[in-house]
Amino acid sequence: MKQGNSYTRIFRHTSLFAGVQGLNILVGLVRTKFAAVLLGPAGMGLLAVYNTASTLLQSATNFGIQTTGVREISVAYQDGDEEGLQRGIRILRSWSMVLALFGFFVTIAFSGLLSRWAFSDGSYTRKFALLAPVVALAAVSGCETAILKATRRLSQLATVSVVCVAASLVTSVPLYLKWGNEGIIPSLIALAVVQMAIIVCWSYRFYPLRLRFGKELRQGKGILVLGTAFVLAGICGSGAEFMIRAFLSDMSLSLAGLYNTGYMITMTYAGMMFTAMETDYFPFLSSVCHDRDKMNGAVNRQIEVSMVMLAPCLVLLMTGLPIIIPLLFSGKFLPVVGMTQVAVLAMYCRATYLPVAYILLAKADSRPFFLLELASAVIMVVAVMLCFYNWGLAGTGIALVVASAVDCIIAVSFCTWRYGLELQASLVRFILLQLAVAVAALCVVKLTEGVVYWAAGLGLVAISAWISVRRMRKRVSGE
Repeated sequence: MKQGNSYTRIFRHTSLFAGVQGLNILVGLVRTKFAAVLLGPAGMGLLAVYNTASTLLQSATNFGIQTTGVREISVAYQDGDEEGLQRGIRILRSWSMVLALFGFFVTIAFSGLLSRWAFSDGSYTRKFALLAPVVALAAVSGCETAILKATRRLSQLATVSVVCVAASLVTSVPLYLKWGNEGIIPSLIALAVVQMAIIVCWSYRFYPLRLRFGKELRQGKGILVLGTAFVLAGICGSGAEFMIRAFLSDMSLSLAGLYNTGYMITMTYAGMMFTAMETDYFPFLSSVCHDRDKMNGAVNRQIEVSMVMLAPCLVLLMTGLPIIIPLLFSGKFLPVVGMTQVAVLAMYCRATYLPVAYILLAKADSRPFFLLELASAVIMVVAVMLCFYNWGLAGTGIALVVASAVDCIIAVSFCTWRYGLELQASLVRFILLQLAVAVAALCVVKLTEGVVYWAAGLGLVAISAWISVRRMRKRVSGE
């Protein structure tokens, strides 16, 4: 494939899912706005704890089959091996059913421990136990999503994503309105049911359900063994986030809610590009990772496209936060503006880190992947706690930047040594140039106000956009 055409393909697919994620986020913002008004910071903190606990339990019980399954199925799909494709789908579905039941019972068994970790007593044990169906249904949904990704059903996956996020608005807001904080758990359960039903309906249209538990479970043991390292890695990441929110909620649920708001805006909303990247990039990387030159080309192009599309948006986000926070949430969340403006810089590191980290997943190199995730989790927890003690909530934004930068340096260094990764010098210069614009924007938002604030901030948005457009025009034209 010619270089220009490669950039066009990546840009087209990333733009498609970035657009879908943007639409999803707009709907999600409406839902969040209702939640912020109806629940307040304390309710948002409680919602964050439940969501993080659910993610932790999902990571601990799904054995990474959604990731390893994408890898195995995408290779068969790329090679045109229909028999291998069908076998891989049956194996993935069979194990997802078993692991859904496993996750259900593990959630109930550990509900008391989660309550004591998060709230220092067992008063929330029953609430955590009610997350069991959420964890189980997520295993099934994740399996079917993995099948759509691996078989490049991108337009269908985009449609499913939009329908699911619209359903989340319809199911959650009425429950918040009716029961307030008591409606959080029912909303999570209702959302899990609706999302699973939607995803299953689409996936079964292309690949009807055929399960053979005996043979398929035996054949899938290799995937399960490989996925164990991914489970441990997922526990590290989700466990770190759970520890941070538990640490903050132990002081104040409102504080945990504020931190989660800042984290959601940067790592979740601004990170929509990374979700778009995962959908197309990971299956493609899995099919070419055995060839060093093709692997390096795929990684460099993905980092470049991600930075081109993300950088101007990040500068705009940093500048507009004083308006965005009250508009999307409420005036009670204004204390998080300072933290979030700093935390935006972390996304520049993530735009480089994630395409590199996916190399380990594509190569199924499980042990190094686990060690990198463990190091990342430890660094994140230590950084947040130290920075919070020294600078309060604003310090958590500094912690996110420091942790992301260290993660990026470690991942790039390791992949350069182990796999022969080579980042192009022109790409590194482009990243540093965009990062310099972002640092200038941070200085503007911290040191100026009024007309100077908006003129300088929007001017830097224009500069970042000009740099990105100029770069992408060169690449798409094949210069």
